[in-house]
Amino acid sequence: MNNTKQKIILELEKKEFPDLNFLFSEEVLDIALEVLNDFLEEEKKKFQEKLKIKDENINFETFEDDSKLDFFWSLLNHLLNVNNSEKIREIVKKIEPKITEFSNEIAYSKRFFEMLKYCKKNCKLDKEQEKIIDDAIKNYKIRWIDLDEKKQEELKKINLEFSKLGTNFSNNVLDSEKEFEYFLEDDKYLKEFPKSDLENARNLYKEKIGQTHRSAPTKENISHVGVNLCVHPDNWYAFDASASSYSAIMKYCNNSKIRKHFSQAHSSFASSWKYDNREIVLKIIKLKNKKAKILWYKNYAELSLEFKMAESPKQVLDLLEDLSKKAKPKALKEIEEIKNYFWLKKLNSWDLAYYSRKLKQEKYKFDDKKLKEFFEFENTKKILFDTVKKLYWVELIPLSKPFPPMKKGALNNIEVYEVYKDNKFISYFIWDYFYSENKRSGAWADELRSKFKGRKNIIVNVTNFVKPKKWPLLLSLGEVESLFHEFGHALHWMLSKSKYSELSGFWVEWDFVELPSQLMEKWVSDEKTIKNVAKHYKTWEKLDDELFNAFKSLQYYWTWNFILSQNILAIIDMMFFSGIEFKNTTDLHKKFLEKVNSLSIFKKDENYKMYCSFGHIFDWAYSAWYYSYMWADIIVEEIWAEFKKNWIFDTKTSKNFYQKILWAWSIKKASEMFEDFMWRKINIDNFLKARWLK
Repeated sequence: MNNTKQKIILELEKKEFPDLNFLFSEEVLDIALEVLNDFLEEEKKKFQEKLKIKDENINFETFEDDSKLDFFWSLLNHLLNVNNSEKIREIVKKIEPKITEFSNEIAYSKRFFEMLKYCKKNCKLDKEQEKIIDDAIKNYKIRWIDLDEKKQEELKKINLEFSKLGTNFSNNVLDSEKEFEYFLEDDKYLKEFPKSDLENARNLYKEKIGQTHRSAPTKENISHVGVNLCVHPDNWYAFDASASSYSAIMKYCNNSKIRKHFSQAHSSFASSWKYDNREIVLKIIKLKNKKAKILWYKNYAELSLEFKMAESPKQVLDLLEDLSKKAKPKALKEIEEIKNYFWLKKLNSWDLAYYSRKLKQEKYKFDDKKLKEFFEFENTKKILFDTVKKLYWVELIPLSKPFPPMKKGALNNIEVYEVYKDNKFISYFIWDYFYSENKRSGAWADELRSKFKGRKNIIVNVTNFVKPKKWPLLLSLGEVESLFHEFGHALHWMLSKSKYSELSGFWVEWDFVELPSQLMEKWVSDEKTIKNVAKHYKTWEKLDDELFNAFKSLQYYWTWNFILSQNILAIIDMMFFSGIEFKNTTDLHKKFLEKVNSLSIFKKDENYKMYCSFGHIFDWAYSAWYYSYMWADIIVEEIWAEFKKNWIFDTKTSKNFYQKILWAWSIKKASEMFEDFMWRKINIDNFLKARWLK
C-alpha cells in the first residue's frame, strides 16, 4: 500500500485530533482521488455484504457505520469552501457523481428498507435507537421506495444532477466575486470611514498590486466613479467582494454613485458571461419541483416541509405576509424620517445604510464607529467563551499540541480547541476566522467528523472577518452577532447527550435549527446585556451612559425594513419552489422581478439578479425554508423572555434550556422540546412586542 495512503488512513482512524496539515497538503491532494475511489469501493462491498445478512441476525449495530469515505469527503468539501483551487475542484468534480450514485443505491434499496422494518419490529431498541430507525424508515417512505424502477431511476438521475449543479453554482459565485475589485484614489470619498476599515482598504490595495506585480490602476482598468488617477500606492484604496468591504462602502462612503455601483454589483454576481448561474438556477428549480411531483407532492415546497415545524407553505406565507403587513407602515415611517431630516426628495435603496447611519449619529447621538471600539476581536472571543461557561459550564481549551500553520492555504488563520462540559472532554472545535479570496463568502457551521463509539466529533465555525496588518481588529455589532450566532450552532452540535451522530447536529426539524444560534446573539446585542459585555479596547471601560442610552433607544431601529427584506427573500424562495412554471431564464427573471417589486418599498430594475448568488437556496439546503430565520426569531423571543424573567445567567433557566433543548436534540419533535421548556405552545406576541409591532 502507498505510504501516503496508509498515513491518510491512520489519520482518519485517529480518535484524537487528526493532522490537518498533512490531510490538506499537496502530497495528499495528489492521490486524494485515488484514495476516495478506493474508499468508495470498500463502502460498496460492505453495503452488499450487509444486504446478505439474514433477518434473524439483524440488530441495531447492523446499521451503524464508521465511514472513512464520509470523513475524508467531508474534509475535502471543507477545503473546497475555505481554500478553493482548480486541483480540489477537479477532485470533487470527478468523485462527487460516484458518491451520489452510491447514495442513490442505498436510498432506493428495497432490501435495506425491509431490514430497517424488520429491526423496528423485532429488535430490542432503546429510545434513541428507535428514533433513528423510525426516521430512516420515514425517509424511505417519503422517497416512495415502492415506486416502479423507471421512476426510481429518474429520481437517481435528478439527485446526481443536483450534486453537479450545486457545485457549479457555488464555483461560479466564488469566481464572479473574485473578479470584483474597486480602486479609489486618496480618501476623498472615504472621509467618514473608521480608521480600521480605511487601513484595511489601503492594505488590500498594496496586496493586490504586489500579488499581480502590476502597475497602479489606469483609466482603462479602473472600477470607480469620477476620481482622479495617481500612481503612488499610499494614496490608493482597494475594495473587493468581501462582506466587510461592502458594508464599509454602503455605510461610510459619501458618494452615492459608488454606493450604487457596489449595490448593483452585489445583486448581480454570477449572472452574466462565463460565470452565469441563470440556467443553473432554472434547472435546479425545475428539477426540484419535478422530483416532488414524482414523489406525489404538489411541489418541492410541500416536500421540503415534511421535515419542518411549519405545516404547509400556506401557513408560512400567511405568517410572512402578516408580519410584512405590520412592518411596512413603520418601515415607510423610518424612510420618511431620513428624507425629512436630510431634506432628500428621493431616497434610493443603496443610500439607506449610509443615511440611516448618519441619522443615528447626528440626531440620536449614536456613533457605530465608536461602538466598534468596545468590541475588540480577542476580547470579544473571551466574552463569548465566558458567556457559554456561565450558561452551560462549557470551557474551550486550546489544543494541547497545536500544529504549525501551512505556508499557504486553509490552516493559516484557524484555532483548534478541546471542548469540556463540566470538566468532561466532549468535542473538538475549529474556528476559521478570516477572509481570503479563495474562501466562500458568509459564515457557517459544520461537522467535519461525527462522533462514533467514544470518538469525539469535530465542529467547525467559519467567518470572514478582514484580518488587519496591525492589531487591534475592531468588530461591528453585526460581526459580533455573527461570531455568537455561529457558535450557537456549534453548541447545538457539541452538547447533544446522544451518542449517535444521527441525533446530533442539524437533525432537528430544519426550521428549528436556527434557534440556538439566533438565541446566542441575545447575550451580546440585547439592551440588558450589551452594557455589561462591551468593553473599550484601550480603557476596558463599559459603554458610557450616552452611547448606551442611544443604543437602547435605537435597538430596533431599522428592524421593520429588515423584516421586510428578509420576508421578501423567504417569499421569493417559496415562489421558486411552489411549482410555478418558468419557460426560460427570461420568464424566470420577469416573474422574479414582478414578485419582488410587488413586495418591496424600493423598485428593482432589470439588473437586479440576486438569485444568481442566493447560495442558501441553490447551493445549501435551504430551498423552500429560508423562512426559518424569521420562524426561529419568533421562538427566540419566547425563550429570551423566559431568561429575562429572572436573570440572563440564571442557573435554573439555562440548565432547563440545556436539558430540554440543547441536550435533547432530535430525540423529540421540536414542538415538544419547546413545550417541555415553556409549558405551552409557541405564541407570536413576544416577537411582536420586542419589535414594537404590537
